Formats: sequence, structure tokens, C-alpha cells
Amino acid sequence: MSRQQLPASVRRASRTLYAAALLAAAGAAAVVVDQSVGGGLAQRLREAYPHRSADQIDMAQSSILTYLFTLAVLGAVLFAGMAWANLRGRRWVRGIGTTALVLGSVLAVYNFSQPHPLVMTVAGTVPCAVGLAAIALMWTRESSTYFASRRSASV
Repeated sequence: MSRQQLPASVRRASRTLYAAALLAAAGAAAVVVDQSVGGGLAQRLREAYPHRSADQIDMAQSSILTYLFTLAVLGAVLFAGMAWANLRGRRWVRGIGTTALVLGSVLAVYNFSQPHPLVMTVAGTVPCAVGLAAIALMWTRESSTYFASRRSASV
């Protein structure tokens, strides 16, 4: 099936997934930029844990930054891979995408409960919201018909 024959919902879902990938990459950049301009993570940690030593705060900050950066990069790679698979009619992308969205959303809610700077938390949440739109597009009747036809064509 050529790209012109792809259902509009599948094309829009892939564009939306690519947008989510770019937003996730921007989230990774936000972590780096926030820290390079004197980000507030260390200060927020000192306020949240006043009895911790400077070494403990530094270790917590390093761990949190690694966690947030890794999530953002993994999200970017996952969204881009899902967009690619979606355009090729891979049925599994809907299940993987739904599972990833649920997991990402749980992590985003968890991040709001942590003493992270708001810019970092929001930067990680926005790609999930965009991903939700893409997943919804992949589960429309039009997309479902397309994925079913791709399955029967490959059998």
C-alpha cells in the first residue's frame, strides 16, 4: 500500500508520533539547559530534604537528572520507532504504544509528586499528551480496518 493509499488517521498518527518524539527530545534538552543555567533541582532538593548532606544532595541530583534524561531519550526513540512501524502497518504498534503511553503517564504523574523543577516535569508530560492523541488515532475504525487488511495481506 502506497503512502497515498494510507488512511488519513494512520498518516496523522505517524505525524503526531514524530511530533511527540521531537517533544521528548526537547524534554531531554530541557534537562540539560535547566541545569546549565543554574537549574533549581539542587535547591529544591535542599528544601525538600534539609537534613541531608551536600554529598547526598549531589548524589540525588545526579540520579534524578540521569533518570529524567534517560526517560526523555527513550521516549524520543520509542515515539519515532512507533511512527515508523505505524506507517508500515505493523499491528503490534497499537498494543506497544498503548502500553508505553500508560507507563509514561504513570511516570509523569509520579514525577509531579517529586521535588523536580516544574519545567522538567512539564517537559516530560507534554510528549505523553501528544502520544495520547496518536494512540487514539491508531485505534479509530479507519486505522483498525487498515491494520486488519495488512494482517490478512501478510498471511
